[in-house]
Amino acid sequence: VEFPAVLLNASTGEIDAEFHAYVQPQEHPVLSEFCTELTGITQNQVDEGVPLNICLSQFLKWIQKIQNEKKIIFSSDISSPSTSEANPCTFVTWTDWDLGVCLQYECKRKQLRKPDILNSWIDLKATYRAFYNRKPKGLSGALQDLGIAFAGREHSGLDDSRNTARLAWRLICDGCVLKITKSLHK
Repeated sequence: VEFPAVLLNASTGEIDAEFHAYVQPQEHPVLSEFCTELTGITQNQVDEGVPLNICLSQFLKWIQKIQNEKKIIFSSDISSPSTSEANPCTFVTWTDWDLGVCLQYECKRKQLRKPDILNSWIDLKATYRAFYNRKPKGLSGALQDLGIAFAGREHSGLDDSRNTARLAWRLICDGCVLKITKSLHK
């Protein structure tokens, strides 16, 4: 019901751009009380949202805009010409769930083409575990372990994205080299 993304500048730690859309549920248009309590998303917000196919289209337009503005390329674009002055970019998630399970099956079920750039990513939970040799209790717990307070509301997609970026920045500052942990490319 929510599709957020932030662009973290891995040189400065700043969030350079954000994307956010509410996705209108098609099969079960009424949100459960559990979903509303967990995420803070209201029925009105999803009613005014867009279907997933429109959301993906809007997201890709946003990606193309920041690719041009920030001169970024994704790992699937490496064969493109003029990569020398381009900034490499990849997706970072907390676990494989969002891109590897949820979006994967939703696109399959609805017969939508999942954008190729969403087929490889860094699982920050796995990276965190390996780098710090600790098992975090969720994104909030991982931040807390490092003395960083979770900013905003947990399970709000945009707040989760911003906090995932803050955690990624901390890992980078602590000397972690972030590498793709999951790829669905054939």
